[in-house]
Amino acid sequence: MSGNSPLKTYGWQILKALVSIGVVVTYSRYLGSDGRGQMSVYLLYLQVIIMTGELLAGSAMANWLVKYKPSQILPWMLLFPLVVIGISGCILFYFFQISRAILWPLLFQGLALAWLNIQFNIYQSQGWIGRRNKLQIVLEALKLLSLIAVIILLPKVLNTENRVEVMLTVLAVVTGVVLIFSFAKTWKIWEHSFPVLRAPKGIFFEGLWAQFGHFVLFFLNKFPLWFVAHFLGDSLAGIFANALLIADTIWIFSGSFGTIIHARVIRNSNEQYHRRLIRRYVDFSLLGTFILCLGVWVIPNGIFVGIFGPNFEDLKFVTMWLFPGILFMGISSSIGNYLHAMNRFKRIFVHHLAAFIVMILVFFGGMKFGVNIQIVAIGMNFGYLVLLILHLYAVDKLVKNDFNLKFNILLIKRLFSIKIKNR
Repeated sequence: MSGNSPLKTYGWQILKALVSIGVVVTYSRYLGSDGRGQMSVYLLYLQVIIMTGELLAGSAMANWLVKYKPSQILPWMLLFPLVVIGISGCILFYFFQISRAILWPLLFQGLALAWLNIQFNIYQSQGWIGRRNKLQIVLEALKLLSLIAVIILLPKVLNTENRVEVMLTVLAVVTGVVLIFSFAKTWKIWEHSFPVLRAPKGIFFEGLWAQFGHFVLFFLNKFPLWFVAHFLGDSLAGIFANALLIADTIWIFSGSFGTIIHARVIRNSNEQYHRRLIRRYVDFSLLGTFILCLGVWVIPNGIFVGIFGPNFEDLKFVTMWLFPGILFMGISSSIGNYLHAMNRFKRIFVHHLAAFIVMILVFFGGMKFGVNIQIVAIGMNFGYLVLLILHLYAVDKLVKNDFNLKFNILLIKRLFSIKIKNR
């Protein structure tokens, strides 16, 4: 099995997820549900900053690096986040009233993560999936060890706001250190990026469409957290943030297959090869996501309370409400990565936007019956179902002999066909 195989990638990614959960558990117990809620909102701001910094090529960068010289792509990728960080800092300070103590580590971490994502895109374009996975685990492991060290040195004598500042500062410093070490493998590529050549004409527009799609997907996944924080309070937002963490952990399985699809498709244009990849990986994504959801369902609630703390006794209940959407999104992931590798960025954007609109309509329509966590979960589930249906339509012609769209939507025929094949 190669170092870039889906199952090895899944192994590395699940290890990373376990360490990441350790990071979240550490500051959840240190901050409590209120502090965790505040932290989750600041991290939402951070994600928006990073995604804005990737409007220039962004997630399409790996595709571009296969077609053009690094000197036409990389210098512009390095400079654009600097501009975004400066503008974002002014907006957060003057309009959102974020204190300087929070703002500086937030902006530094945003810049470091933006540049680190450039490194990850270089790895993706070169097919260094295994190396990228290892670097991501190093980042999460250093975060965990640093947070534990700080908590030991600074026990709970600080107020919630100061503890959040400390956590953000630690995360920023660790990210900066890993960024510096990440250049060891890619230095020769960067070395040939100067002097700067004129960027390809389409780099901004294709990157814009690609990033618009990711922006909407980000809001599809994270807007519910803001909705919960705004209407139901920081404490429930902290619980909901950890439910989304569990969802993200389950999605690692399908995401691992999607990552391999992307890396292979951008380097191989054979349609028969594409058909085999999609058929096989959608099957695996469906079955694997279903089994992982079942695994979470059978875990006793006391385990969740023991891990995250007494304030998180409703975590399993909230997570179970998200199971249908987790399954829908798990299946969509492999198809979405294929569409991305094929540069079908506008179509991805339309699919994500349609799903987001459906989710919002359910949210605000459900408010007539009162705002509660069930309404939020139902809205997410419907949004993810719409995304799955649209993605299936997008590849229906490519795999028309392998998919039956009506039964795929019901998630029945494919599941039974997998069981029969594996007997």
